[in-house]
Amino acid sequence: MGLVAIATRPLLLYCFLMTYSQKPLIELVKAGKTPGETTIPKHIETVISNVFVFENLVYKVYKNDNDFFNQGFRDISTTSARFDFTRRDFTWNQTLSPSIYLELRGVEVTEEGEISFVEEDQAEELVMVMNRVEANDVLFEKIVRGEIEKSESFTIGKQLATSLKKVQKSLSEKFNFYEVFGSRIRDLRAWIKSAADYISEEESGKYCDFLEDYRNKNREWFLGELTQGIVVDGDFHSHNASFFGNTLYLMDTFVPKEEWGVGHQFLPLYRIGVDVWVLTGDKSLFKSFVEGYESEAGLKVDRKLDIPFVIYVSAIMVSYLYMLQKTDPTKKESAERFHKFLRDYFENVQAHVGIL
Repeated sequence: MGLVAIATRPLLLYCFLMTYSQKPLIELVKAGKTPGETTIPKHIETVISNVFVFENLVYKVYKNDNDFFNQGFRDISTTSARFDFTRRDFTWNQTLSPSIYLELRGVEVTEEGEISFVEEDQAEELVMVMNRVEANDVLFEKIVRGEIEKSESFTIGKQLATSLKKVQKSLSEKFNFYEVFGSRIRDLRAWIKSAADYISEEESGKYCDFLEDYRNKNREWFLGELTQGIVVDGDFHSHNASFFGNTLYLMDTFVPKEEWGVGHQFLPLYRIGVDVWVLTGDKSLFKSFVEGYESEAGLKVDRKLDIPFVIYVSAIMVSYLYMLQKTDPTKKESAERFHKFLRDYFENVQAHVGIL
C-alpha cells in the first residue's frame, strides 16, 4: 500500500501540473472581482500576458500556456520558472521606472471562488502592479503625431542615458561582440519571417546577408573596440516607453529571450533614436537625440555604427509593425514608412559602403 502510494505521487503531481489553468483567476479579474478595485477593468491580452487596466492601476499576469512563447523564447509554463521570470522582469523594470512599477503581489483563487492576496510562497500566481500610463503618452504615438520637437528629442536622449546607467553592466569579459551580433543576425532572419507577407525572403535575405558580410569584413573592430561596449541589454524601442511631464519612462523592457540580454551599449540609443528619425522623417531630430545622450553619458557615439545598427534596428521594427497591423490597422502606415526608409537607406549604404 505504502509503495503504491509513493509511486503514484509523482503521477498525481504531474497530472495536477498539466491540468492547472489560469482561467478561474483571469475570469474573476475580468469580472471586476479584484480586492481593492470596484470597477470592471479593460482586458488586454498579449502574446505572453493578461493585462488588466483599472482607473489608476494596471495588473499584469504572465501566461503559463502559450506554446509560441514557451518554445520560441523561454519556457515559463511551470510555476517556478514563471515566478522567477516575473520577479526578474519586475526588478529590472522597477529599477528603470520606480514610479510606474509599484509591487509584486501573490494571488490565489480560494475554495469559495474568490481572489485572495497571499504571500508569494503560497501564491498561485504573481501579479505585477503598476501605475496606469495613458496610451496617448506612449512615445511611439507621440512621435507619429508629430509631438516631439528638437528640444524634447534632446531631453529624451539625455534621460535615456541616465536610465541606462542603472542597468547597463559591462559583460566584455564574458562575451565578444562579433559572436553576439552574429547571434542577433540569425535571430533577425527568423524574426522577419513574421512579416513574410510584406517582406519577401529575397529582400530580407539581402539585409541579413549584408549585416553578416559587414560583420566579417570588420571582424577586428567587432572583436576589439565594440566588444568593450558589451553590456546587459533590454528590449528598448518607442513602444516600450512613455514621455509625459517632460520625463521619459521606460516600460516592459525586460528581454523575452535570455540571449537578447547581451548587447552593445549603443543599441538602445539606435532602437529609440531611429524610431524618432523614421517616424518623423526628420534626421535632425535623431541628431538632437544622439547629442542629448552623449551629453549625459559622457561618451561619443561612433557614427560608423550607423551602417550596421540602423539597418538592424529598422529591420526589427518594420517586421514588428507589420505584425502589429494584422490586428491594429493603425500601424500599417508606420510599417510602410519604416519599410520605405529601410529600402532607401540600404540602397544608399550599398552605393557608398565601398568608400566608407
